[in-house]
Amino acid sequence: MMSLLTHLIPISLGFFAKLAAIKSKQKHLEQKLMLQALSAKSIEIDKAREASDKESKGAQWNRRFLIVVILGLVSIYPLAGLLGMDVTVPVEYSGFSLFGIEIGGGTRLATVDGLYKFEEIFTWATIIIEFYFGGQLAKS
Repeated sequence: MMSLLTHLIPISLGFFAKLAAIKSKQKHLEQKLMLQALSAKSIEIDKAREASDKESKGAQWNRRFLIVVILGLVSIYPLAGLLGMDVTVPVEYSGFSLFGIEIGGGTRLATVDGLYKFEEIFTWATIIIEFYFGGQLAKS
């Protein structure tokens, strides 16, 4: 029995030592692959940053065109009144309420001599211009 134990203990210790060595080698290979992947990712990030710094002429003209169109839409309101253009606006009218149920009412279009300001266009213009100038500040 004693000789059996003296043979089994070194065999089991050798088995577990080999398992630990295999596991350590796998972890080393895994770490090496992770470092290679991080290096490749870092190179790609640097390439993307370099590409973002170099804006194409088409993108510049596209952005400038959008700014001019939005500002043109904003400036048409005062010019419409000066040029004598008719302005059509939606007018909501209400009906009457019978036991909490709305009867009648709706929306119709009316031509007015004054000037009507669409809040959406001014909001869009503000957002686009803020985005444009924010992007320009980030490049500096």
